[in-house]
Amino acid sequence: MNDFKNDIPDFQTIMLPMLKLLADSKQWTLNEVMRALTKHFNLTEEHLKIQVPSKQMGLFRNRVGWTRSYLKKAGLIKYPDRGVYQITDFGKEFLKTNPTKLRMKQLEQFPDYQEWRKTFIDSKTKEKPITRTGEQTPEEVLGSTVKELKNELATELLDRLKENSFQYFENFVIRLLEKMGYGNFREDSSQHTGQTGDQGIDGIISQDRLGLESVYIQAKRFTNNSVGSPEIRNFIGSLALQGVSKGVFLTTSRFSSSALQTALDSKQQKIVLIDGKELTELAIEYNLGVQTSETIEIKRIDLDYFEE
Repeated sequence: MNDFKNDIPDFQTIMLPMLKLLADSKQWTLNEVMRALTKHFNLTEEHLKIQVPSKQMGLFRNRVGWTRSYLKKAGLIKYPDRGVYQITDFGKEFLKTNPTKLRMKQLEQFPDYQEWRKTFIDSKTKEKPITRTGEQTPEEVLGSTVKELKNELATELLDRLKENSFQYFENFVIRLLEKMGYGNFREDSSQHTGQTGDQGIDGIISQDRLGLESVYIQAKRFTNNSVGSPEIRNFIGSLALQGVSKGVFLTTSRFSSSALQTALDSKQQKIVLIDGKELTELAIEYNLGVQTSETIEIKRIDLDYFEE
């Protein structure tokens, strides 16, 4: 079985063949991609039976999934609809250069991949792309892997939120705040108010059991554009009209530096800004839209047990 496992290409080796496969501009399903790549790499049923350590997925399918994910982050492919994949114009232009290989080092030079890193990798920590070398201890490798899986989950979660309607997103952020302990006091402790003529308020949620103080919510489901200062000023104005002092502005995108400063300068109304990165971190922390796939226990020697 190990011999078969050694025949299965790593996800970086799959990158270029997969991109070339999508060069016809058609929309491909995962099963279609799997069949074509299985044939390309001359894999057999025995190869496809090999699973990842958790036994929850085939190893080759798992690697194809990671390949697909990284190609999308780099802007080489897109998901025009749920469950289907298609090459982008950028991907076509890249293939015109007649590349002989495609590796992570190349992806890291592409603008879309760099933009993804800005969103999901905190620049303040100066994190480097995750690598696995002989210099790392098993604990370091495990920590890096968990971080990588969490970033991947956050990316997929954010993509799903962008794909759904703005009404869905507004309800999602209200459910998230409820999970965090706001508005969980009685049935009318949280309200979804987003609709035409809502004066910039998408939801209202109580801070206390008696409903004496409320937090007003605005949710912006942006796919590309960042939230600017005008949107924050309008939100502050809406809060002032309602006579309230606290508001939360959530978005699937990012806030411009001027937007951050506008919120900071607001004295009468206290505004909390939650961008796409923090939004997904909170959703994962409070188990909204995600579920536990696998739990791993790390055993250590109980030194007290061996004391005489």
